[in-house]
Amino acid sequence: MCAKFRGIPALIYSGLWRREIFGKLKKDFPGKIKLVVYITDHPPAVAVKIEDGHFEMEKLEEVQEISDIDNIECDGFFAAPQGYLFGGPTAWKKGIEEGKVKMRNETIIFTILLRNLN
Repeated sequence: MCAKFRGIPALIYSGLWRREIFGKLKKDFPGKIKLVVYITDHPPAVAVKIEDGHFEMEKLEEVQEISDIDNIECDGFFAAPQGYLFGGPTAWKKGIEEGKVKMRNETIIFTILLRNLN
């Protein structure tokens, strides 16, 4: 884990770090990409930048609500309460209908979350 992050962001960091050191990150994401992950009940949001097999993560303190993500230039995002994240696709669908889950570019988001949270 990275001392700079806690919770889900720390898990994502650890998973990406592991994929980076074993050379798998470049295979997963051969181009340049920026994603935002915001677990609404455990702020802050984080931006994940991946390029040339390396990644960086930064906290986004300015994100206070799900709608704030619309103001950030990124290739994809996932915003939800932690319970919906762990609830899987059924919970995500329910959360989208309720306005508690918001995603863009689901393929990339699922790649990051599923490869790093298991």
